[in-house]
Amino acid sequence: MFNVTVAEASSILGVSVGRVHQLIRSGALDAEKVGGIWLVDRNSIETRLSSVPAAGRPSSHPAGKGQARYLLMSRNHPVLSFRFDSATGEFFNADEVMDSARAPLSVVSPRGKKASRKALAYWWGHRVIPKARHGIEEKLRELGIENAHDLPFRSMGLSLSDQYWVKPIDSNLDWADINFFENDFIEIETEEWLADVGLDSPDNTSDGVLSKRWVCRDGERRLLKGGTLLEQEPYNEVIATNLFNRLLKPEEYVPYRLEEWGGAVVSSCPNFLRSDEEFIPALYVAEIARRPEGRSSYRHYVECCERLGITDAETALGKMIVGDYVMANSDRHWRNFGIVRNVETLECRIAPLFDTGTSLWCHIPTRELPFASFCSGAKPFFEDANRQLRLVDDASWLDLDKLTGFPEWASDFLEENPAMIGRTDSIFEGIQTRIDRLRAIFG
Repeated sequence: MFNVTVAEASSILGVSVGRVHQLIRSGALDAEKVGGIWLVDRNSIETRLSSVPAAGRPSSHPAGKGQARYLLMSRNHPVLSFRFDSATGEFFNADEVMDSARAPLSVVSPRGKKASRKALAYWWGHRVIPKARHGIEEKLRELGIENAHDLPFRSMGLSLSDQYWVKPIDSNLDWADINFFENDFIEIETEEWLADVGLDSPDNTSDGVLSKRWVCRDGERRLLKGGTLLEQEPYNEVIATNLFNRLLKPEEYVPYRLEEWGGAVVSSCPNFLRSDEEFIPALYVAEIARRPEGRSSYRHYVECCERLGITDAETALGKMIVGDYVMANSDRHWRNFGIVRNVETLECRIAPLFDTGTSLWCHIPTRELPFASFCSGAKPFFEDANRQLRLVDDASWLDLDKLTGFPEWASDFLEENPAMIGRTDSIFEGIQTRIDRLRAIFG
């Protein structure tokens, strides 16, 4: 009988209204629209209850001395069990490690016997929207959440960056029913960045300071990202795409485009992961082995990649360094590059290049730009961009003739942004100077 409202189904199942809508769209609940209102079949609700005895997300009121017990899952593989206190955001030592090979890198001890509470909390902390994200404090107050670490539990820790999720210890939930790679997620019809936070949405686990939101376009998961004061960052992402398109193979970079959204121009890119893959930031890759005294961070990272079966790390790093040099990218930190791992086979490959928005001197005031366009800070191996460039031993892949006309194209494209008045000539000169420098070094 189709006589149960979505709100009533939410109460019966112990899940959010958004989750009920997701279950309806996926076919897990039978429902029909009557007079513009969804009514759910009571029998399908009872079937859902019997098949998932602990259905829904973890309770926000943990049982047992304030600590709730969960399984950290990788798809349908139990990885480890742990306890979490939502009132304090505190993790407790894992009770049991079931699958150390599929655990987040650096969380489990080298022998695979113990999980570090500190490492687990640090890893989880980067599944949490940072306090520096505009509007998040107000959003947390609206949701009645005191600790941001509890926010990902609203969607069981699900992400579009990896396959990890948290499962109540007695639940029969299945990855196929809940993951965001294959199932629709909540998108409220409003152009507000944080509108979906708190619902069944991958936005609950989006890291980074810039405003961002996951959307679904014709079945494709895309990440929208805004800019700062001059809104130059979205344009920079498209310029980097043009640069990489000239120099690299399509699979070696993530393509960005511009979209009009929320009354502003934003960048939009597809998710570069398949539903059986996870992105592992370089920060964690570098922690799989202790760095010997005197070993450079660059050489150590290459050796860690080799331990994971990746043999082309140096070539890939060379492409990243050269691309960042041309773009004057000042924010290639250790979370902005890394590897992709298949969570079933555990095979690894280099992740495509992404997130080049903080480039082309976008944070330098216009009045200072003519005096600063020939230099910029660099990351991750050296702060001096020229010194970092010297790490590139093999540039046989680099065809500098393909960069003919690139500075002109980039500066013309930036002029589409009204805030770039008085900036594009200096940016053109800065890009051209860097390309000339590459010609002097690599011929």
